[in-house]
Amino acid sequence: MERITDYFQGFKVNAWQCGRCKDIVYDEADIQPILKYNKLKSSKKVASKVGVLGKSKILRIPKSIEQIYKITKGKKIEFELEPEVIRLKISG
Repeated sequence: MERITDYFQGFKVNAWQCGRCKDIVYDEADIQPILKYNKLKSSKKVASKVGVLGKSKILRIPKSIEQIYKITKGKKIEFELEPEVIRLKISG
């Protein structure tokens, strides 16, 4: 088995590939968040509560979304503002 990077349902994940039969086995830790994402996506909504930290308001991000989009401390999130809508865009 050889370590490779492959795509699973549109997401880049770590996997193992057999040198003889070319079968691919995905790492369970990588695909579980994707399966959770697909379940969340089918509902079309993910809700989160606004919290308070000092004088600032904070938005909590569900763990499954954090894992799928690899949101870590220091990652920048841009707010795209429209009337009645705020879109979040992950950058860098």
